[in-house]
Amino acid sequence: MSRFLIPIGGNEEKSLHSEIFQEMVELAGGSKARIVVVPTASEIPDKRAHDYQELFAQFNPESIHIVHIGERPDAGSGKLANIIDKATLFMFGGGDQLRLSSLIGGTPLHQALLKRYQSGECVIAGTSAGAAVLPEIMIFQNNKFRSFRKGGTEMTKGLGLIPDIIFDTHFVQRSRVSRLVNAISTNPAILGLGIGENTGLLIKDETTAKVIGNGTVIVMDGSAIKINHIGYAQNGKPFGLTNMIYSVLTKGMVYDLKQRTVIDPGPIAPPKTIVK
Repeated sequence: MSRFLIPIGGNEEKSLHSEIFQEMVELAGGSKARIVVVPTASEIPDKRAHDYQELFAQFNPESIHIVHIGERPDAGSGKLANIIDKATLFMFGGGDQLRLSSLIGGTPLHQALLKRYQSGECVIAGTSAGAAVLPEIMIFQNNKFRSFRKGGTEMTKGLGLIPDIIFDTHFVQRSRVSRLVNAISTNPAILGLGIGENTGLLIKDETTAKVIGNGTVIVMDGSAIKINHIGYAQNGKPFGLTNMIYSVLTKGMVYDLKQRTVIDPGPIAPPKTIVK
């Protein structure tokens, strides 16, 4: 059974007509979907919980559970484990990703989530901070550095649902190019995906990623980097970097995360050239 991961860039349209939520609920079973929403990253979790409760109720799923983790011991309850074992869609809301990694990482909830995802029986989604926390590595701060300077990005371990990938969110709207370049330069084995607002990626088996929603996804691939001076530059100083591969993906385009290439140009690709 295929595994599906859906990171969203934040500020997504919350309506029955949203392509992102339609895809999410359909993959989770439609009217048979058993949905779990975690608003823990937010400073106003009750408000976020209410918003998503109202949204998902429009799809008439089998069940909707709100799970807010206030302290780490809360992530180990038997009742919670039972809810996770039955979930077909698990979604993290936005806010601060450190609230998610620090309260959930290494807990029984985390282990149950990994197991459920690996089984292919539960779609895992996250928006904004909830998307950033999904990979093995996550960005959590940029130290106000808007220019290309060493030390402009801080990273830590995420929840480990997909390896060798970083998701950055609100990407175009918050001008986060420099912080993702900084992150990729520290180890070009990492692939950077900058997801715009009201835009998501439908990732199948950690291999292919299809753009859904109305914005863009920026891909930063460091595999061809030739000059990389970040290891020698002083902290806070500019560093040299050449040959970063930079791609812009739009709705319907499909990217191969393993081969690092576009495998479907999407519905608005130009026609083939004809020479007579």
